[in-house]
Amino acid sequence: MFVNKRFLYCFAVFLITLCSCGGNSTGASGVEGDLLISVPKREISAKAGQQFVTVKAFASWTISVDTSDGEKWARVDKTSGSASASDIVLSWDAIPSGEQERTCVLTLTCAGKTSSATVTQKSSGSSVEPDEPSEPGKAGGWMELPALDNASDMLFVTRDMTLSNKQKIRNYSMYFDCHSRIAYWVAYPLNSELIGSGSRTNEWGYDPKVPSKYQAVLFSGFKGGYDRGHQLPSADRLKRGVNETTFYFTNMTPQRGELNQNAWATLEGKVRDWASSFDTLYVVTGADYRDSKAIAKDNVGNSVCVPDGYFKALLGYKKSGTIGNSTGGYLGIAFYFEHRRYDDSAIMKSQAMTIDALEKKLGIDFFVNLPGKVGQGMADKIESTKDSWWR
Repeated sequence: MFVNKRFLYCFAVFLITLCSCGGNSTGASGVEGDLLISVPKREISAKAGQQFVTVKAFASWTISVDTSDGEKWARVDKTSGSASASDIVLSWDAIPSGEQERTCVLTLTCAGKTSSATVTQKSSGSSVEPDEPSEPGKAGGWMELPALDNASDMLFVTRDMTLSNKQKIRNYSMYFDCHSRIAYWVAYPLNSELIGSGSRTNEWGYDPKVPSKYQAVLFSGFKGGYDRGHQLPSADRLKRGVNETTFYFTNMTPQRGELNQNAWATLEGKVRDWASSFDTLYVVTGADYRDSKAIAKDNVGNSVCVPDGYFKALLGYKKSGTIGNSTGGYLGIAFYFEHRRYDDSAIMKSQAMTIDALEKKLGIDFFVNLPGKVGQGMADKIESTKDSWWR
């Protein structure tokens, strides 16, 4: 497999920003002191291939590659250096048909310290990541989900998280557009337990569930001054190990700072405040790029669609209390913003609307599982009402 070294180098320089002595990396990595070796993909396919290895070191270093079967099927093109580097190429041969998966361990040695990273090559026929977009998956009956369609180039992706009591629960789902390199929407449940405690990690990285060739490369910001705008806000998932998933490139859109850092950020804070009053607040955040011709460039020059607008659809549920007592405990509201600056006063005054109104504007059927819970008549009432409780 031939790889253009100049292109690989341009891609790799951004990987070094991922490296942190105290934090988790996106790929397989080992850390000791100020020493780090990082590999973006921990699992590789049975085919021959290449990827970059990133080294963070404080003095002269060496790399050795040891394979599980003793054969020399994996190698690096640079085995020593004198400083940090992000242009080291790991190459591997195709695995022979019928053989089991195999591993190689890359060991970085510097001033008596070592750091290692293990890469597993899957056997022929095993799946590592899809080469092409898949049909929408089965979403199940989660309340926050909109209806899925059969559009090409779309991936339905969902991921789990583990609560403090060890219970596994969904983290968030997204409908990702492989052509535009952004998610059409991200849907998730929200309450204080799901928010958790912790701090922003800034662990920018690839989404392991989406083929990397469809993702924007965003170890640093978009070219042209756009923010890396989260669809699922970092502050909505603070637990260590979960917050990192909000920094996947698939969760980002090129968003103007005048919106992202002002009214949109204020609305995100309101959503968290509102969530504290419900048992669960179901949230859909999305980007309206249906008619957009604007593009932004990522770190390696890929074109990424710039949305014309952004939206949120909210459905709150409280089992008992005065909230939604005439609608089965449910209340709904929606918001739409053009991609420009707004004053905070506009959030409730001019940008708030019913869920029905947002559905008509976008052609999306939000909270498709609500009628099965409360009946079609009640669902219609919830989605056509902007209750005065929201303020």
